[in-house]
Amino acid sequence: MAVALAVLGVLAAVLLERLQYVQEYAEKTAMELVIEELRSQLRIKVAERLVDGRLADIPALADEDPFTWLDRPPANYLGEVDREPAEEPRGRWYFNRGSREVVYTANNRRFFSPSVYRDFTVRLRLMRISADPRAEAAAGRRQPEWVALVVVNDYRWF
Repeated sequence: MAVALAVLGVLAAVLLERLQYVQEYAEKTAMELVIEELRSQLRIKVAERLVDGRLADIPALADEDPFTWLDRPPANYLGEVDREPAEEPRGRWYFNRGSREVVYTANNRRFFSPSVYRDFTVRLRLMRISADPRAEAAAGRRQPEWVALVVVNDYRWF
């Protein structure tokens, strides 16, 4: 009976560890899906301006909260904040108006390696991308500025 209980305990421990791994991997995947959805919406916003001939309006996208472009923000979106929240919002998204950053704070952190000690966030920013002056010279005309959603802090998750 004792041997059977010991084997059962080992199996339960292995199963629990595996469930934690899968749960954290699912959180990472959900975060990446939201980032890709925001990037897709950015491409749509740029395309709308291109079709309408409003090239000069493209750089202004970098000043917007990209969550406003979604039909429905994720359920774990806190909204816009003026500064970093006092209490760490684990497993939540927010848009920091002060730094113009989209921020996700990891909830499960076992396999998350931040670049800054105890900063378990993934930070993204809409950045203006200027055309290469050589490309403008070759084209013989000024190229429009573009906007990209880029990760601004280093981290490794898995």
